[in-house]
Amino acid sequence: MASVRSNADVDAPNLDDSEGCSTAIIETSSVDEVYSQILLRIVKGDLPSGSVLSSIRLAKQLSVSRTPIVAALDRLVADGILQKEKNRRAIVREGAEHWLAQVHQLRELLEPPAAALAAVRMTPQVLEELERLRRAAEPNRSSHWMAAARKFDHSLHLAIADHCGNLPLRKTIYKSWSYKRLIFDGHNEPGPLESGYREHLAILQALVRRDPATASAAMLFHLRSAACFRSELGID
Repeated sequence: MASVRSNADVDAPNLDDSEGCSTAIIETSSVDEVYSQILLRIVKGDLPSGSVLSSIRLAKQLSVSRTPIVAALDRLVADGILQKEKNRRAIVREGAEHWLAQVHQLRELLEPPAAALAAVRMTPQVLEELERLRRAAEPNRSSHWMAAARKFDHSLHLAIADHCGNLPLRKTIYKSWSYKRLIFDGHNEPGPLESGYREHLAILQALVRRDPATASAAMLFHLRSAACFRSELGID
């Protein structure tokens, strides 16, 4: 049976028995966390446009070594969130505070057509697995339903990316999804999760019916609803 990806499958490191693997995983995790913390400070306005970022100062503030700080800053430069001057200073790019909101706007452009493409490509085995995840995510079905709802959310979106039949589209959706947890993780209110469940159910039902138009429309409605929740969190 084909499997649906879990959170651990996204950009997961290659685990083997080679020497130094554990250290590499720890360092990668540390860089990811530092990247997230710096980006959150930018989008919340704590590091406004034009701010000069010192790796030494950030290392002290975040209680980590300079190594993950430097790596995270280089990644932020590569992503276009920071820019480097000739003296190699990292500076917050103008408009970077809107990064997460603009990533969500990108998702509104990309994921509805991806859902339409996936509606005619997704295998019965994957649909069966998504249905299993949906049942586990039914609101108030168990004491763990909220964690199951987040797993269903993640699995549905990435299954659509995996089955849209367009590799550049898939890669872009995956990259956009790497920012989603910065917006929504840590917010465990049942109301938004219940609404999200109903919206994900509508998307899944359209996929099962092989209905591209409805899958696309349901995805767009879901993403616009999520944008309203994002605004309530103060991320614009």
